[in-house]
Amino acid sequence: MSPGRQLRELIAKRKFLVTPGLTTPLHAMIVERAGFEIVYTGGYDVSLTLFGLPDVGLITATEMVANARNIARAVKVPVIADVDTGYGNALNVIRTVQDYESAGVAAIHIEDQVHPKKCGHVAGKQLISREEAVGKLRAAIDRKADKDFVIIGRTDAIAAAGGGLDEAIARGRAYADAGCDLVWAEFPSASLEQPRQFAQAMRQTHPELPLYFNYSANLNWAEHPASFEEIATLGFKVMHVSLCGMRTTMQAMWDYAVNLRQSGAQAEIEFQKQLSKHPMGKFHELARFPEFKALEEKYLPNEIFQARYEGAFGL
Repeated sequence: MSPGRQLRELIAKRKFLVTPGLTTPLHAMIVERAGFEIVYTGGYDVSLTLFGLPDVGLITATEMVANARNIARAVKVPVIADVDTGYGNALNVIRTVQDYESAGVAAIHIEDQVHPKKCGHVAGKQLISREEAVGKLRAAIDRKADKDFVIIGRTDAIAAAGGGLDEAIARGRAYADAGCDLVWAEFPSASLEQPRQFAQAMRQTHPELPLYFNYSANLNWAEHPASFEEIATLGFKVMHVSLCGMRTTMQAMWDYAVNLRQSGAQAEIEFQKQLSKHPMGKFHELARFPEFKALEEKYLPNEIFQARYEGAFGL
């Protein structure tokens, strides 16, 4: 079963799907082990985590595809990948679809900003015309090799210059008409009023179309608490909590670094005690050293295998 087919069957079977947004294969392996059925990797995460750059269109398609391929290789669950604007016009989108399909991901989302784009939650966003955006999505749909590869049309119209909710609805409907499998509108507030209006408008013309939702880390959900179940009842079948891998890594690394600076070796001693009791404490097992040792024993000549391990320290 292809990754796209896996994702489609999950969408059909589940009331909704949700996952933490992440950056690296390690994050993906942890998310899969925690029981999530899909993985999502975003551009902001990769830009800052791997390159120390802001999400303003500086990262290249080659870099993003390589990271997505490594993530897809590391897990068995379907991977949804952020491809920004598709890295250019409709012709660039065709190449982008081919590259991501070959990387083993299940789905990509393409947004309607001018290239180079900006994070959907910072100022300075500009939109390409609705017609050009539709053309790019049609190119993606027409040129995918696997009919089950999932194309998600994303609009940043609500918070972009010259946009607004009505424009986002018009674009969402146009992207659905073009053949997108899911439609995603980016919302600038934690209030569910705009998502509700958007979903209601989409249901009027496309009642069966699943919608995608970004439970964005840039929004203050404490002001307007909303559960995943509540969001799903509006029609949003797939969602992710953005920047989880990046933010949790930042917090944990900062806390450890400050403690190590202040407390010296005692900080590492205490951390080892904590980690030994944690599900991630056996990180050699997560890295699959025993599995690869078994492969060596199976395929290497016995004398080479024995020479590697007899009397050796470690696993």
